[in-house]
Amino acid sequence: MRSSGSRAPRRSGVIIFTIVIALLLNLTPYPDWMENARPDWVTLVLFYWCLALPNRVGVGWGWVVGIILDVLYYSILGQHAIGKAFVALIAVIAHRRMRMYHLWQQCVVVFLVSCADIACTLWIYRITNNTGIELVYWTSALTTALLWPVIYTILRFVRQRIGVS
Repeated sequence: MRSSGSRAPRRSGVIIFTIVIALLLNLTPYPDWMENARPDWVTLVLFYWCLALPNRVGVGWGWVVGIILDVLYYSILGQHAIGKAFVALIAVIAHRRMRMYHLWQQCVVVFLVSCADIACTLWIYRITNNTGIELVYWTSALTTALLWPVIYTILRFVRQRIGVS
């Protein structure tokens, strides 16, 4: 019989594994017509784990995942990290309230949080590259929010099945 201590690395491994999958999905190429509407898989997965386990996954995780995104996208170090840390902060602060919301209400919150993440990233990009911000960037927040019920259901099933707590 396994002790609970030997299962802890496996349980943390599930969180890391899902974040790695989300990172890979973020790097997946999309057709030209959908390029600006690509969902932010990392935001979805990070937001879920911060809601489900706010004592284990928090702002530090958001910052590290954001730094990894900065490296993968060859962007300015901290550009995505600020946005992902903000996503994690909102999720950790509001985790009790969010659990009481219906799934469609959570979609609205995910939309707003995703908009804030995009705003942080675009603000830094605009400062460093002296370019304009177009309306088309915000379609990503809409697709991210629309995918929330699917990601929530899948990750909740995985968390309950493996016993991550």
